[in-house]
Amino acid sequence: MQKSNILLVDDYEVNLELLEAYLELSGIPMQIYRAYNCAEAYACVEKVSLDLILLDVMLPDGSGYDVCRSLKGFYAYQSIPIIILTALNDKQSMLEGLQAGADEFLTKPVDSHELILRVKNLLKMKAIANDLDQRYSQLHRELVIATELQKSFLPRTVPAYDGVHLEVLYRPSSYIGGDFYDFIQIDDDHLGILICDVKGHGVASAMITATIKFQMYDLRQYYRLPDQLLGHLNDRLEQFFSSTANDYFVTAVYGVLDLERNRFFYSNAGHSSPYLCGTESLVSLENQQGLPLGILPGMVYDCQQVVLQQGQELFLYTDGIFEIALRGKAAKSCSSLMDFFDGAELPIGLAQVHQLQQEIRQYTGSHQIADDVNYIVVRIEEQEEA
Repeated sequence: MQKSNILLVDDYEVNLELLEAYLELSGIPMQIYRAYNCAEAYACVEKVSLDLILLDVMLPDGSGYDVCRSLKGFYAYQSIPIIILTALNDKQSMLEGLQAGADEFLTKPVDSHELILRVKNLLKMKAIANDLDQRYSQLHRELVIATELQKSFLPRTVPAYDGVHLEVLYRPSSYIGGDFYDFIQIDDDHLGILICDVKGHGVASAMITATIKFQMYDLRQYYRLPDQLLGHLNDRLEQFFSSTANDYFVTAVYGVLDLERNRFFYSNAGHSSPYLCGTESLVSLENQQGLPLGILPGMVYDCQQVVLQQGQELFLYTDGIFEIALRGKAAKSCSSLMDFFDGAELPIGLAQVHQLQQEIRQYTGSHQIADDVNYIVVRIEEQEEA
């Protein structure tokens, strides 16, 4: 059985010997360390992984209250139980010890039975805390691995084409997210673009994004047909979700960009509508949206197309942008892109949208966010006249 490391702090040798004798009677496997002042106590804490400290109040170079307060102020030492020992038997002294962060308070002369009982209880609590720390560390390591795995599902680079500018922002709300996007280079003239949002976020949602990645590859024969691709993806996800007890679903937009004709063919499965932005225009590409993916089998999705003129920009995004405070709007107060510009001077166009995109980048780069944020920009560059 592993020994507990216990530090005894008192400037009188006889007190230390008495405490050690009491503890030996408990039968607890332990390693005893001694300190005669504050400095020695701090030195021991730094060198030894302690399970318990019995701390006298009156020390030659300081107060036990100060030692306790200092140790409890450091995250690395907060879980070490501390029993304050003092000859003072008054309520004010007890309150001062508890305010300093002490876990227990005993008055001298110490009763051996009470001491042993409290030591045993605190060592059990420390063992539980140690176990939780180990489990947390293991979970942290697994989350780091899961994060790297999910990153491997995302495009490593943004495709580059003459005359077309592509830009992506992807910010998960935690280690791993439920938003997902992909670029599929079908051929030299056609680029598939997927953006989707799994209900919720965290490990379960990340596993679903992995499933979507696999299913998308398996449905590669439908890359040119957005409506059929979403239809088949819906059926497969519905079958997958039906085997679980949770009501998962996925919203998505999948489209094909014809790079030669600057046309975008797309289908929408319950996702936030993309926007087409011009110099002085902002138009929602609302169409007949089908249900989100994975709810009902046999869904038929509409397919629309839009032609992008030079200088225009296609903006696809997930609804995480509505969970943050932008342009003076409170979080969750907007439900569409136009809501961010409510009350702004008309017309709304590219300049205002670019400013909003910059605000999203700045906010998500410096704040903790409640939901994943993801957007994709497709802009047709203006050609210089010969």
